[in-house]
Amino acid sequence: MQSVCVCETNKMTTYEISKKTRIVFALSGLQGGGSERMVSRLANAFVTLGIRVDIILLFDAVHIDYEIDKRIRIFDFGFPFLRGRVRKKIRQIFAIRDYIRNNHPNLIFCYSYTMLPYFVLANVGLHCGCKIVGSQRANPKVFSAYYRFISFFFLLACDGFVFQTVKMMKCYPIWLQKKSVVIGNIAPVIQETEKQIVENAVCSVGRLHTDKDYATLLRAFAQVLQSVPNASLHIYGDGPLKEDLQRMTVTLRIFQHVIFEGFSKTVEHELRKYTIFAFSSKAEGMPNALMEAMAAGLACVATDCDFGPAELIEDGVNGYLVPVGDADRMAERLVYLLRDGKKRNEIQRNACKISDTFAEEKIINAYLDYVKKVCGEVK
Repeated sequence: MQSVCVCETNKMTTYEISKKTRIVFALSGLQGGGSERMVSRLANAFVTLGIRVDIILLFDAVHIDYEIDKRIRIFDFGFPFLRGRVRKKIRQIFAIRDYIRNNHPNLIFCYSYTMLPYFVLANVGLHCGCKIVGSQRANPKVFSAYYRFISFFFLLACDGFVFQTVKMMKCYPIWLQKKSVVIGNIAPVIQETEKQIVENAVCSVGRLHTDKDYATLLRAFAQVLQSVPNASLHIYGDGPLKEDLQRMTVTLRIFQHVIFEGFSKTVEHELRKYTIFAFSSKAEGMPNALMEAMAAGLACVATDCDFGPAELIEDGVNGYLVPVGDADRMAERLVYLLRDGKKRNEIQRNACKISDTFAEEKIINAYLDYVKKVCGEVK
């Protein structure tokens, strides 16, 4: 397991942040997803501390899957009625510019790599004291060389950058690293409730998308059933590949053992039903689903993809890592955990310690320290 900097502080620093501070989170929408969940938790925590918080949504302000404190203002700059991509982008940039001029935010967190150009351009020449901070939530290797070239100029212009892991930060130039910080995601605190465990069950959580590689998980589970015939696989999430994956379960003759549970707003509660979690992604930034499963005390089998799983899991201690796309190795580890209750319980006990490493107080303090570093004292 690689070390992950969460910028831990020894004491609360919230009193150092002026109540006049206004922080903005900018992202495409608040529909189910790891980044969206993280923004909701950060925004709610900040406003509870007396900090003024706004959220700007550029593409979807209709579907909001997470609870947002009523004191937080949400701005919809999606303009769905406008036709033409260029026309819409220009209108969005001017809307952001008007927002900055009228509201004087101290700092805007662009909580998606693709948001940064909009806000850097909107802030040009305003001299309002607004700082623009970017954030990389996805695997940087998935972006094309052309997009990375274009983004270079916006990375130069931004005032800071937040990475989730040290390995991810090292994919970028030294000059960007010097003005950046590494802060992990908040691990959920799972409430102790009476468990009703589903016997011989494996669960997985994630969007039904190519990057999550559920095809490998299904092939692995077909092998699992040869050794544990009464096992079941429960998949939480929705996405464009749902019908394809359902057809695949028929082809593999495992459809009676695979349950597509759909998207859940209470996934932390659902995880309490299981003892084993499977994670098959090809690429990640920092996998929230894996972190949540570990915090819930599940024994996890995860692909060793870039980036995240190796930063969370020490192989054989608090989970297992397997090569990306290796259905055989994944099946082997899942069968081992299903059969060996003693080892499974040991891994479960170690996995839940992730909640201490990425405790909410540590992550919130790390963000507040970085706000102060970038903005200085707010009068």
